[in-house]
Amino acid sequence: MQIFPNGTMRYSSSGSDLDEEGMPIPVPQRQMAEVRCTITTLTEHSRGRYEDGKYRASSYSVTLNSEDVAADFAPSVVTLVHDRKGNLGTFQVQRVEYYDITQTIEIWV
Repeated sequence: MQIFPNGTMRYSSSGSDLDEEGMPIPVPQRQMAEVRCTITTLTEHSRGRYEDGKYRASSYSVTLNSEDVAADFAPSVVTLVHDRKGNLGTFQVQRVEYYDITQTIEIWV
């Protein structure tokens, strides 16, 4: 299945990705792989909410082609950059689903 990319996702799958407060630890950009993807906004509001020990104002779904990543793809922290909205931030991965029929991967952050 073909996706229609509207941004990029930089991801890291190594090391300790959360500090003692549960916040993502910044990963140097040179250590992160990059892939084109479709970014869909699930929630985005100005008030935000306190969730999992942190203030959270938005959540996203990211869809990408499974052929664009290695077979052992297991991201733990991602940085999303939307083509129109710019840098959306760095997020901890909440869930990853692999869809074999469509050869896509969906990630919730």
